[in-house]
Amino acid sequence: MPQSILIIDDSQQIRQEIRTVLEGTALFQTFYESHDGMEGFKMMFTNMPDIVICDMVMPGFDGLKFLKLKQSRREFDKIPVLMLTSMDNLNDKIHALAQGAHDYVIKPFNPPELVARVKTHLRMKLLQDELIVANEKLEALSGNTQRRIKMLQDELAAANEKLEVASRLDPLTGIIKRESFVHAFEREFRRAQEYGRSLALMLIDMDNFRYVNSTCGPLAGERVLDEVAGILRTGLRPIDMCARYGGQEFAIMLSETGEQQAQLIAEVYMNEMRKQDMTVVCNQLGGVTFSIGIACLPDDSILNMEGLIRAAESALAASKKAGKDRITVYAESELQQDSDASNG
Repeated sequence: MPQSILIIDDSQQIRQEIRTVLEGTALFQTFYESHDGMEGFKMMFTNMPDIVICDMVMPGFDGLKFLKLKQSRREFDKIPVLMLTSMDNLNDKIHALAQGAHDYVIKPFNPPELVARVKTHLRMKLLQDELIVANEKLEALSGNTQRRIKMLQDELAAANEKLEVASRLDPLTGIIKRESFVHAFEREFRRAQEYGRSLALMLIDMDNFRYVNSTCGPLAGERVLDEVAGILRTGLRPIDMCARYGGQEFAIMLSETGEQQAQLIAEVYMNEMRKQDMTVVCNQLGGVTFSIGIACLPDDSILNMEGLIRAAESALAASKKAGKDRITVYAESELQQDSDASNG
């Protein structure tokens, strides 16, 4: 089914800029435009768009009034609204979210960020639509054969599974969140211990990331993290896993992978990162690097999953201490010697 979007802004130039960016994505077949909130609300009745982008501040009927009017009609509950707001007006952002906005985009907007946020909310909207359709089919065909009911139940289960998968992903980078990673890693750790299999944990931390944020701003920092996530998930096997582990930290689980192979993979990642031209993100950035710590099974000094994580963290700390932009593989005796030397 063709997707449509409604853009509400009193500036024709901004409406055109948004449309031009989104037309390049092929996400939407139909674009509706409105110059204020009241006209946009009327257009929703006629066209029922899949998503709305609405300016917060407009003469006459502004974005907050539009949100309040939208909330009065239940048929519009499933339509996500992204508010356009200024970077400095934090109170307006909070107020908009409290009034029913699903997200906000800072003006002047960054085209990749706008596309990423629109994609996320459009995907959730379409998944919800699938659930509604599947439920309607179940209700309409309740008297049909068990085979038909089973088929529709499978459709509903598949849609629910998609929503569940979406909830486990980091919205910025598209890779899984830390909590989901830890659960999966715990299962894999037990399997590796039980059957004596190899398992590698790689922790990656961006070098000098505070400088990126302070020099180029948080949006540039987010784009850097998204670029790093793209590099890290490239080439991973289905049995491997990549996650956003912290603010600027990532984690990779490499099943059936020993120390030498894990180190080779880490070197490929670092070389690929060094090739990236980050001046396209911010002209004040040169090269951007990260440090890596690796810990592997089997290792007699590692007795549980927490021990493996601590070992990888120790290796990562050693990389940072040694000057950053490097790889350290955990070895209890070597790390202890380094610690003794620094204390002496």
